[in-house]
Amino acid sequence: MSVEALESMSDTWTRWQGHLINGVFPLGRFLGCSDHSGVFLTRAGRYPADVAIKLVPANRALTEALLPRWKRAGGLAHPHLLRLLEWGGCQLDGLPYLYAVMEYADQTLAQLLPHRALTDDEAREMLPPILDALAFLHGRKLVQGQLKPANILVVGAELKLASDTIRHVDESLASTEGPGVYDPPEALEGSSSTAGDIWALGASLLEALTRRPRSGFGEHRGPIVLPADFSPPFREVVTRCLSARPQDRPDVTELAAWTQGRSAEPAPAPDAQPAATTARPVARESAPPLSPMAPPPQPRVSISTVLSAVVILGLGWTGVHLFRGHLTRSAALPAPAAPVHGASQGRAAPPRVPTTRPGQLDRAGSPSALHQVIPDVPLSARRTIHGHIKVWVRVIVGQDGSVFAAVADRAGPSRYFQRLAVEAAKQWTFPRTDTTSRRLMQVRFDFSREGTTGRAVPLH
Repeated sequence: MSVEALESMSDTWTRWQGHLINGVFPLGRFLGCSDHSGVFLTRAGRYPADVAIKLVPANRALTEALLPRWKRAGGLAHPHLLRLLEWGGCQLDGLPYLYAVMEYADQTLAQLLPHRALTDDEAREMLPPILDALAFLHGRKLVQGQLKPANILVVGAELKLASDTIRHVDESLASTEGPGVYDPPEALEGSSSTAGDIWALGASLLEALTRRPRSGFGEHRGPIVLPADFSPPFREVVTRCLSARPQDRPDVTELAAWTQGRSAEPAPAPDAQPAATTARPVARESAPPLSPMAPPPQPRVSISTVLSAVVILGLGWTGVHLFRGHLTRSAALPAPAAPVHGASQGRAAPPRVPTTRPGQLDRAGSPSALHQVIPDVPLSARRTIHGHIKVWVRVIVGQDGSVFAAVADRAGPSRYFQRLAVEAAKQWTFPRTDTTSRRLMQVRFDFSREGTTGRAVPLH
């Protein structure tokens, strides 16, 4: 989907913010959408923390397909599957929708890739939890069904797969969308098998390592051709995963052995599969096992760190898993901002260079910052302010006192002032420390017609 189309869809979904689903789930902050669904933050008294709710425009056929799947997925428990909590039907302005309430995920792999690709070590570290979840599903004759970067999620320090797409191997795609770039060639014929998840994993790895998704569906009938500069350690495994014939793809056992630096004999084919909707019986004689690979050195920062810390720069604060076993979390994310009341046609003057001022003491008497940068707001923009606009920016401060990452923690009613605040906060500096642990600070800006102030407070 193009950026323009996605923005148009976002505008369509955000109009539902504030509505109440079945008198229980208020639609809070809009989290994102696809071409067939929208996701919101919500909260209900029966759950101790925020959860996410997914809405799908419904018809009778879709209701009959999705609700049994969600019920089945809700009965599954695995540490690397997102928990599905509730599901059902509802109406919004008289229109029928299906809803699924699920565990709230901090970030997705899809949110990282616009910023940079994964390294080989990060991609390799991402594989074990994914393969663990797939092995759990495939052993029950289930498939994840839509394995792609948007459905590879971070919840705290854990990597998880979306579970609302889980289905039986003999079930076809839901009618919400046709086959896409993450679906294998056999999907055109209505065939489905666990090998389809392996294709999708290969397509996701290709995108994660190159930031370039596969070409459109239906264009991968021939042998896969990887970019010349593609990661050598992953060339063989991605090529095998993207084999046109399902029987030529490795299974989760082979892939798990590969990630551990050893070879494994391919798993025997099932005795029988339903002929109408599943792939032909797997015969693996023509597909040699993956070459064993030496175990990689232990990465310093886990993949959950990457998905949280890098995306924080442009998409929202979720917390940084700085080193394995050490996690700092926050559920706060920037809220969608409305135009400032009184601004002409929603336009604001372009940002100007921020001004700087020396550090000052916070209320506790400790130095809040050695160097403060205060946004210099043009007079034309200040005149649009009625009262005060407060924007709080959460920052991660490194050992040397520089800001490692910054994102709006409590946004005001204007994206313009939010952007000014975040850019200014990135330039603040704080006292050095002897410890290697990064610190959490909150820089609080107050915009008014008279000017702008800012101060920092530590977060614990």
